[in-house]
Amino acid sequence: MYTIKKVSELVGIPNVTIRAWENRYHIISPQRSDGGHRLYSQDDINTIKWLKDQMENKGIKISEAVRLLSVETQKNYTKNQYEHEKKAIESFGELQDKLYQRLIELDTVQANEIIDLAFSLHAFEDVFLKILTSVLVRIGDEWEAGTIGVAEEHFASELIMQRFTNFFRVLPSQDHLPKVMAFCPEGELHHIGLMLFSLFLRKKGNEVIYLGANTPYIDLMQIIKRKNISVIAISITDSNSIENTMNWIKGCLQENPNLKFVLGGKGFENTQILSTRNVFIPETNDWENFYKYTMTKTL
Repeated sequence: MYTIKKVSELVGIPNVTIRAWENRYHIISPQRSDGGHRLYSQDDINTIKWLKDQMENKGIKISEAVRLLSVETQKNYTKNQYEHEKKAIESFGELQDKLYQRLIELDTVQANEIIDLAFSLHAFEDVFLKILTSVLVRIGDEWEAGTIGVAEEHFASELIMQRFTNFFRVLPSQDHLPKVMAFCPEGELHHIGLMLFSLFLRKKGNEVIYLGANTPYIDLMQIIKRKNISVIAISITDSNSIENTMNWIKGCLQENPNLKFVLGGKGFENTQILSTRNVFIPETNDWENFYKYTMTKTL
């Protein structure tokens, strides 16, 4: 660290000018010694030298030099951010491949170690969405194509769903927030998307009664009343299930007009169902806006 006197000597600019640039343009933020004296880093010195060079060699004013510095800084940040994201994508791909291999080899220990590593490197939402879900989809596709057997598919699904459930359990909930019930109707076995949405809600602090796949409609209204459910999340992949689901929703709203329903899954992609003040079909990449403008109004 350097005193302002030393910096002045190194860059050839008077103390008063350095302080003026600092106070007016906020281009540097020196630390303070125990005695309250300014202490400058090498980065601060480099910044001052760059500004001086722009003024002396390009004949521009200090205000313009500061503006150019801001542009250059943003360019460098964007470049660094791009490189970081590129490395992260490569890391996701590597972890996906390693986890896939361990799962089809039925290697419980190594598969869990790879998942633990993923959680240590990335945010849990990214691990679930970009690694675990991607691997499950890949394994499901290969099972349907006959590339891997049913035992490998069941093993992978069970292990990954256990990790979902474990993480789901430790997220805290807040009693004052709307309670949610989440399920896939009877005959619907694919509930990974529903689990992801439920994890999103649990992170927000909502209590979620997760019933999972293949849930019959019978007795659900009793649960809604007993647990004081405000929001019901339903995931459907087979459009043939939609008619029964909408009839059940109509029946629920007759008993409780204040209920809200969140619908998702491939079954709704080519089906014309209009969102109403009680029924919502948010896009996967728009959950935040959905929560902000819908769930918070359920309070």
